[in-house]
Amino acid sequence: MNPQYDMLEKHLNDFINEKIKPQELKHTSAPFGIYQQRNGMFMTRIRIPGGHISAKQFRDAADAIEKHQASYAHLSTRQDIQVQDVPVDQVLPLVKELTAHQMPFIGGGGNTFRNIMAPPDSGVSACDVFDVIPYAQRLTRTMYDWEKAFKLPRKLKIGFFASVRDEHLAAIQDLGFIAAMQDGKPGFKVYGGGGMGRESAFGVLLFDWIPESEYIRCAKAITELFYDHGDRNNRMQARIRFIVKRIGKEAFIKLFMEYFEKTVVSEETSSWNYDLNNCSANLKNIASPAPATQEYSTWENMQVYPTSISDEIFSVLLRVPNGNLNSSQMKQIADLADMAGLNFIRLTTEQNLLFPLVQKSILTGFYSYLNEKMNDIDLTLKSFSGNVVSCLGATVCKIGILDSTAMAQKLALRLDELFNGSLPLKEKYAEKILAMIRISGCMNSCSCHPSADIGLQGLKKKGEPHYNLFLRIGDNKFELSVPQEKPLSLDAATEKVIELLKQKFSITS
Repeated sequence: MNPQYDMLEKHLNDFINEKIKPQELKHTSAPFGIYQQRNGMFMTRIRIPGGHISAKQFRDAADAIEKHQASYAHLSTRQDIQVQDVPVDQVLPLVKELTAHQMPFIGGGGNTFRNIMAPPDSGVSACDVFDVIPYAQRLTRTMYDWEKAFKLPRKLKIGFFASVRDEHLAAIQDLGFIAAMQDGKPGFKVYGGGGMGRESAFGVLLFDWIPESEYIRCAKAITELFYDHGDRNNRMQARIRFIVKRIGKEAFIKLFMEYFEKTVVSEETSSWNYDLNNCSANLKNIASPAPATQEYSTWENMQVYPTSISDEIFSVLLRVPNGNLNSSQMKQIADLADMAGLNFIRLTTEQNLLFPLVQKSILTGFYSYLNEKMNDIDLTLKSFSGNVVSCLGATVCKIGILDSTAMAQKLALRLDELFNGSLPLKEKYAEKILAMIRISGCMNSCSCHPSADIGLQGLKKKGEPHYNLFLRIGDNKFELSVPQEKPLSLDAATEKVIELLKQKFSITS
């Protein structure tokens, strides 16, 4: 066990023995991504750098969830795995066990650098400049040794992106890297000072291009800058974007460059490698190929994607309702990865899972497994239920205002009605619609709703649940969605979103 966990162990024991109160425990537990839920049990957040997890680790997490009496795992919008409903006396044993399996918790919450994200299809997408997941993993490992990265004024969010396709997502990070080549050399375009939440903002361009050897130096500079200049007196003004607001964009760029110039980092001596081509020719011990039905064809067109590896290798998306999986379902998914000869799985920012490399010849068997072996969960988008992205909501989160999952469910049911009996129409529009909508239960924007085409933010008006509607005007991804003037009731918000979708896609019902 890492010595950094010693104080956590002491304070958890003090809490169990009623020597300290929940708020006192939170000061120690939050930096490890451990939070008490509304029901008195705990959530523990496992960091998954770049969303890349081995099939073995996924199974290890499932075993730990079952062993330590937790209810389920939640896939977060930052590619973490949150273990929910952990009894207090099982928190420390769970943390110890998974940390021993190279799944750390430190930095999962509090005023620390958070999970470093990357596209789930990095390394296999045709539009990639190069695979960025190794950089997310290396930087995570390096930052573990920076004391200041765990003593910041507020959280620090960093992301890597494999092409300009996701440039707008890089710009909403505290520090965002976009893969870019210059004169045949790999490097990054870099943004800084973005973020979602109170006064969401896109960041400023720090570098048009830096060589790959400078990315750790860049991260060290922004960490030092934030440590020195973040507002430690007013938590509501403590993120990096408020430094930009306070001193202005030009002054912020100048300040960053001063830190960058004086920053020195040691040369990297280690690397993280994984085999993108470890994919077998067939599935064994799996259901026989599914018939060539319209349902299969619709699934294949909605959730199976070509890769840059070859015409015979595809990526397959598993749409996980509400991002929630119990331990049995996780083990079945790990079994599926083993059967496909794939030794890793990717977590997406939409609370789903991606199998990046699947042989074309086993797609029908893959589909059959999902529908027959895993018939207690819909991973193939038969229904929109659970597939509209939202935060966990106020029934679980202690700081949430509304149960955002209830809003997502009402909207999903209306989408099911809208596409009832028309698989071709669903096939044509479902993915586009789900990519457009994000729902948060409060202004903390855990779903990143201000960056969505259609965003919903929960609030209460005269004690009743309402939602502020955020709409993007036009197609410019570098424009935040604009909040509309009047909050809407749950039903009115649902119907408004359906109306907007019908107008945009010319859908009649």
